[in-house]
Amino acid sequence: MNRRERLSHLTDQELVVLIQQDQEYLGEVYIRSKMYCIQFMRKMNYRLNDYELDDVFHDAAIVLYEKIIKGNFELTSTLQTYLNSVCRFQLFNKFKTDNKTASYEDYKGNEENDDDENFGFDKTITDALDEIDDPKETLLVALEKALEAMKEAGGHCYELLTLFWYHKKSIKDLTQHFGYSNADNTKNQKAKCQKRLEKMAYNILQS
Repeated sequence: MNRRERLSHLTDQELVVLIQQDQEYLGEVYIRSKMYCIQFMRKMNYRLNDYELDDVFHDAAIVLYEKIIKGNFELTSTLQTYLNSVCRFQLFNKFKTDNKTASYEDYKGNEENDDDENFGFDKTITDALDEIDDPKETLLVALEKALEAMKEAGGHCYELLTLFWYHKKSIKDLTQHFGYSNADNTKNQKAKCQKRLEKMAYNILQS
């Protein structure tokens, strides 16, 4: 029996114990539950695309992991039921918060059709904020405000970007911290978060 087969035979309780010992086992939660959580959230009709639903599931998985490593987590249902419940709460909280931060979120539109040249700056958000050429620091101020708004809106982008920029965490560190499947996935998530922050900063500059 190979490793994948052994993991698939674990009960939810056994998996929780292994996750508490080693974060690597959180990947089994993604394999078992992600598709079903996405399907569950689609039925809630929040009109989110799959990328956004993926983010919600990721945040739910992080909630589960943080609960487990505290050492007093008691699973009273299946992991699937628990994650569905967390996803439902995350969606409700997200939309309740979005209504309060509309001034920061108006930029969204159709993200797939967004162009970098539509912004008032040309890819000025790099992998090092202190390299931004902005003598008056207007962009840096806007970025700080956008980052704070991102924190209030919830989700994983705020933590990912602050860990990368301010705490100098590597892609490898971020991959392990968030439980992403590989470094490429981490880079994609970081790029999405940077683009989101870029749009929020531009919206603030225009206000």
